[in-house]
Amino acid sequence: MRFPPLLMRIRISNERHHINLWLPLFLVWLILGAIMLALSPVVAVLVLIFQNFGWGEFLLMLGPVIYDFICALRGLKIDVDRKNERMVVYFI
Repeated sequence: MRFPPLLMRIRISNERHHINLWLPLFLVWLILGAIMLALSPVVAVLVLIFQNFGWGEFLLMLGPVIYDFICALRGLKIDVDRKNERMVVYFI
């Protein structure tokens, strides 16, 4: 089973300062899950309405596709370098 990233680490450094932030993404996923659960009846009605136009299956599969995209972020490292500055973002 694939899981979304639980933490995001941001490191920003230049000649004078070094900033290291750990952001808990699991709190975001809990809030997002509650919102999606609340909106699921609306999505079900939209799927039934747009089924006649051929968009029903697309709307129905949009949730799993977005979940797979979010799960694929786990292990991603974004490294940005400038002349005297560096920023690194890790999804853990």
